[in-house]
Amino acid sequence: MFNEFSHRHTDCLVDGAADKVILSRDSRATSITSREFLFNGVFAPNSNVRPGSRVITSETFFVQTVRPTTESDKSCTLIKTNASVEVQRYAQTYDENDNPTGESFTAVQSNVKAYAQYVTARLRQEDIGLLPSTAYILILQSNTDVKRPQDQLLLKPDRIILNGRSYQVDVVDDVKYPGLLQVQLSEDTR
Repeated sequence: MFNEFSHRHTDCLVDGAADKVILSRDSRATSITSREFLFNGVFAPNSNVRPGSRVITSETFFVQTVRPTTESDKSCTLIKTNASVEVQRYAQTYDENDNPTGESFTAVQSNVKAYAQYVTARLRQEDIGLLPSTAYILILQSNTDVKRPQDQLLLKPDRIILNGRSYQVDVVDDVKYPGLLQVQLSEDTR
């Protein structure tokens, strides 16, 4: 089927490698957010696309699911990114003689593509796993250097800068979407 629709092929990069995709909006979406950010993609059978892949056309997408079609094409659900974030970590700072000078947040990764969603009352009803303090949900690629708050090596939970505001990382879920991280953020009051 993929080759039968060559007039709809869009050039793209899948994890940095050249590829082609047929993109369409998800027609089953029930909310404005879903209609705007969820897409269906069809890739050739020999494509290297997998859950968690980053697909770049004129926009950037993350692959949430991959299913083979009856023709062995790869049918995917993609989510369009809508934010660029910075991950910061609390660490001891030292002078040129390796003497401790204090502690501060330092950037670990910058310009990280993400899908950000503000947590509303409706979302809290649909997702009972949200913490009461969660303000935003982020979806990031699993290669993003964000640590779980329970990590023994952390002095304090990581911080994420979203739209110029600081948020504390409360939960890092690497199970919900294979190859992706779902991160719950709360207002950072530190």
